[in-house]
Amino acid sequence: MPNKFNGHRNAITKESIFTALMQLMEKKDFHKISITETTTKAGVSRMAFYRNYETLEDVITDYLDTFFNEYERQISSVGIENTHDIILMFLSDFKSEQQLLVNLIKCDLTFLLLDKCNSFLEQICEKSVCDKLYSPTKEVFTIKFLCGGFFNLLIEWASHDFKESEEYLADLFSEYC
Repeated sequence: MPNKFNGHRNAITKESIFTALMQLMEKKDFHKISITETTTKAGVSRMAFYRNYETLEDVITDYLDTFFNEYERQISSVGIENTHDIILMFLSDFKSEQQLLVNLIKCDLTFLLLDKCNSFLEQICEKSVCDKLYSPTKEVFTIKFLCGGFFNLLIEWASHDFKESEEYLADLFSEYC
């Protein structure tokens, strides 16, 4: 029973640290934010921070890992074959994370998202997009092309204040899949 309690408490700690970091990133350059400043705003100790992370980048990476894991669970319920719905769901999920995207762009940290998009979308593309008759080289280049396009579509959408509908962008991207 103590493990469930510790797990719940640890999840709250991580959420508090992430929320504090996002609030600080709205007002300040990321590289000028300290761990002490983040933990003070989060109401947790530095020790609690270091039990979970080594750097502030790890806070974002961990959050993105959780985000993509949840998205993967959602895909399972839809089915991997329905590319349009998978893209639509992804865009809808990211639209709910507007501040994260804006902060990553503002603080020149989009590479953290690109790394996660690449690894995740590579898995998805290998399962659903690439024709298994492709040569291994063509498959790799096709996946990278789609990942880069999707990532840039996401960043451009955020840069335009999410004005375009998720449906419009899913239709647009689906044309290339």
